Amino acid sequence: MTTKLNTIGKAIAVLEAIRDAKKPLSMKEIAETLMLNKSSLHHHMKTLVEFGYLQQDVETRKYEIGLNLVRVGQAYLQRLDVRERGHAYLEELSKALNQTVHMLVLDQNEVVYVDKVDVQHQAGALHCASFIGLRTDVYSTASGKVLLSNLELGALKNILASLEPHKITPFTETDIEKFEAQLLLTKNRGYGLDLQEHAMGLQCIAVPVLNLHSQCVAAISVSCPLATISTEQLEGEVLEQLRTTGRKISAAMGYIGSE
Repeated sequence: MTTKLNTIGKAIAVLEAIRDAKKPLSMKEIAETLMLNKSSLHHHMKTLVEFGYLQQDVETRKYEIGLNLVRVGQAYLQRLDVRERGHAYLEELSKALNQTVHMLVLDQNEVVYVDKVDVQHQAGALHCASFIGLRTDVYSTASGKVLLSNLELGALKNILASLEPHKITPFTETDIEKFEAQLLLTKNRGYGLDLQEHAMGLQCIAVPVLNLHSQCVAAISVSCPLATISTEQLEGEVLEQLRTTGRKISAAMGYIGSE
């Protein structure tokens, strides 16, 4: 093991050493495995414990993989799983509404399109330029608002602190305090809106997908040209069918909840 590791490299090396050992390790054992001085590892180990990526047994003083690292891995697997389990329902929804539908997940301070079912509108009609794998802003999208509004307060504050909102359209909200108020509204009513905030002429509505532990693992949305669907229709019949689809996918993910 090379000793020329930066801060992040040392942290990763510690985690990998414990993973490869397949058992808890002491500070001395980790240092010997990595061929590093214990003093050079102390700060990194302490930080990993503080953030829950390592845990230390109070009696043996040995280190083991922490629950937060387990949650990160689980979240990744769930994101892949939710696309597989939800695609047929997205196709069903798109066909019923004759509109484009998406599934998005949160990745740090961006959202990522992990699934899309498109429709063919008349020639010249406005359409979504999104594609699977596209990363975009959380603050200008209905799904971004849904995903953020379902975060724990600490995680939400960290993301908000990292945002540098800019006007994508004249309707994009760039004031963080006003955006936080939008997130609270989104959480309370159970759906998010994008009313030409991401693209002129397009409006979008999104709802959460929940898993067995009632965690929001994705958001699904319907994107509609403003010329064909009014905001009243969006928050009426479109939302009703979108919520039904959200419940179906959530149930497929193991969620059990009341209406």
